[in-house]
Amino acid sequence: MVLGTLQYPSRYIGLGEGVYTGLKHLLELDLNNLQPGKYEIDGDNIFFEVREIETVKPEEKYFEAHKNYLYIHITISGEEWFGYSDVKNLEPKKEYDSEKDSAYYSGRGVFLQSPPGHFILFMQNDAHKAGIYFNQQGTVKKILLKVKI
Repeated sequence: MVLGTLQYPSRYIGLGEGVYTGLKHLLELDLNNLQPGKYEIDGDNIFFEVREIETVKPEEKYFEAHKNYLYIHITISGEEWFGYSDVKNLEPKKEYDSEKDSAYYSGRGVFLQSPPGHFILFMQNDAHKAGIYFNQQGTVKKILLKVKI
């Protein structure tokens, strides 16, 4: 897991050209005015989705992990918390689904927040819960950048 800022995409080039390309592309856009939907940067290799979601309590979600893509979550507006744990510390709940590129787990983890202008990048063994709240439910506008591994 990596917590970073969109302001300096060159800091993250060590994570791969795809991560750098995706973050650099987002820096050039007016994120506040993007409409929900899917946007391609490099076909299925690098793309992002703009989403508007309602946050839920942490216990309402399983942890999830992915094999084919790095998932980079960027909160544009609202308050979003994330759960995190290494998959080896969790109990499998739903086996890996290659179509959805997701496996689901239960267990304990740590929680953190990514304020607007920052991102959280989850790698293959980084199980995570996104779109959760602790104090008050709300609407979050976010970007989910996916970079093929």
